[in-house]
Amino acid sequence: MKKIFTILLSLIIVSCASSNSDAKKDNSPAWYIKPRQNNASNLYGVAEGFSLEEATKYALADCASRLIVSISSESTLTRQEDNNNAHEEIRQKVKQSVTKISFSNFKTTKSEKIAEKFYVEVEIEKDSFVNEQKERVSFLEKKIADLDKNSDKNSQGKNPIQRRTSLIKINDYAKELELKAMIIRGAGEEINLKEKLTLIANYQNELEKSSNNIEFFIDNSSPKEIAQVIKNALNKEKLKIATKLDSKDPNQVIVKIESFSKTSHIYEAHMTKTKIEFDNLSEGKILASNTVEVTGSSSLNEKESLSASYKTLEEKIEKDGVLKVLGILN
Repeated sequence: MKKIFTILLSLIIVSCASSNSDAKKDNSPAWYIKPRQNNASNLYGVAEGFSLEEATKYALADCASRLIVSISSESTLTRQEDNNNAHEEIRQKVKQSVTKISFSNFKTTKSEKIAEKFYVEVEIEKDSFVNEQKERVSFLEKKIADLDKNSDKNSQGKNPIQRRTSLIKINDYAKELELKAMIIRGAGEEINLKEKLTLIANYQNELEKSSNNIEFFIDNSSPKEIAQVIKNALNKEKLKIATKLDSKDPNQVIVKIESFSKTSHIYEAHMTKTKIEFDNLSEGKILASNTVEVTGSSSLNEKESLSASYKTLEEKIEKDGVLKVLGILN
């Protein structure tokens, strides 16, 4: 029976490999111990799990990982030839994980339960799967090209921080583009992998360099405690913090912060809600703004509950990123 399944997970290929070697015990099905190999028409994957759904997910991941592993060494050589290791982290992840891959029209060709484990073999029509990846690659390339064009640093009126924001989005798309391109090449299809890897590496390099060009100045009127939280977060992101204001510098983002706090007493506890407004200015114009509300509580006093609300802000930044909290990223 044909199904549509979307995997959204980080799956360690090593675990797939172990399920195809050491984890295969004598009582495992023969078709699992010696899995079918891909052919001109179909792709195959096998796996085990503690539920049918889990085993199916792992089998689909095994199917994709076979394609990626088959050309991982080529990808490494391509990067070395380019003398550019800016995308090293992604290359390593591609070798270890399968992320956000949509599988259409797969079939569960074999399934068996032995003791507490489910064993599954899946079959995917090769042409259909590869065509789906190609369509996605075309879509990703268009999105990247549009973002690149609309935020070109040489365009009139464009700001370096806007360019960096677009580069972050571009690199998110690029991660998926690389994975799709490697799958297509691994399936034996023609695709200029070296060209795509070079383009991806160039965007990654530009993003890293943009961090060196942009600096943030926290307005002196900002609440000291919140300003320090933002400074710490910017430092963690390796973004420069200016000590002097230069409102005419297009590379300087001025961050103005205002906060309003209200404390209530609930069941002998102090509950503080803090509303924080961020305005980000460049060359005298508001670049972006955002408002967040954070809450903290303490059984001791209002001061401690206020500090707890700042701690909540730190947690929000840790989760969403400082640029999103400031309003610079959507």
